[in-house]
Amino acid sequence: MTSRKVDVHELIAWGLDEYSYRDDAAGFDSTELAARIRQASTRLAERDRYTSATALLEQETRDIQPLLAMATQHEDLHLEYQGLDWMLGVVDLRLLLAFQRRLIFSLSQQASTIPVQGDWPGLISLAVGSQRSTEHVLVHNVSGTDRLDIGLHSSNPDLQLRFTQKTSGGGALPLSLYGGSPFFEVAEFRGRWFLRDGYHRAYHLLQAGVDRIPAVVIYARSIAELGATAPWFFDEEQLFSDRPPQVTDFLDSDMILRYERTALRKVIRIRVEESLEPCDEVQEGQGERL
Repeated sequence: MTSRKVDVHELIAWGLDEYSYRDDAAGFDSTELAARIRQASTRLAERDRYTSATALLEQETRDIQPLLAMATQHEDLHLEYQGLDWMLGVVDLRLLLAFQRRLIFSLSQQASTIPVQGDWPGLISLAVGSQRSTEHVLVHNVSGTDRLDIGLHSSNPDLQLRFTQKTSGGGALPLSLYGGSPFFEVAEFRGRWFLRDGYHRAYHLLQAGVDRIPAVVIYARSIAELGATAPWFFDEEQLFSDRPPQVTDFLDSDMILRYERTALRKVIRIRVEESLEPCDEVQEGQGERL
């Protein structure tokens, strides 16, 4: 049986991070890789120094304000961005910086239909109307030692098990599956505009010639609110350099390295063990009775 493969598009003009899958799957030697990096770096050096420009399109935002106002009423939006300074607005994808190094595409999955430029209801639906999949396979194993091992296997890398508000009746535990933010997100931080979430949608939109899209616009107050904190993202020095990575660079064959690697799955493991322990009234008082 052969492993399922995915197609990786990796930005290489800003140096490479540690990524074992690239070394195993690229299919070319270190000399060729170094030549590709030099080519991308040369192309980057020829680019004009970055000048900050707002990606928020005020006129287009005003023009479709009634549609955006209706979308803003979605309860999920307010839950997702609680504590953040945010709004809905129209942005120009061509002016966004990228903090993700890699995009991963399924070789078998076809891209969804992209609305045409100016189809604002369709573009709003694409940006704030969808939900991320929580589809998974449940694997469990009961041992003879009063222990239950449960595994949730999913193709969605952002799948999470969350503690939620208690629901009435049934004695069910207040746990739910969360598929990750389904919203198209842009963030302004220190005068620069970044694509926060929705990289695959942005890629397909730009590929289809659509560069103006409604988005959740977040005014970030820290690098944590921006979301560029994972070790596999570009670091702050690169993002605020004279020639930072841009979302449009993913469509430039001279700026990316393409290769295939084995597809990964998200695994959430839960171990349930039973035991008898002395009562601790302090700990029980701090908990929640279900």
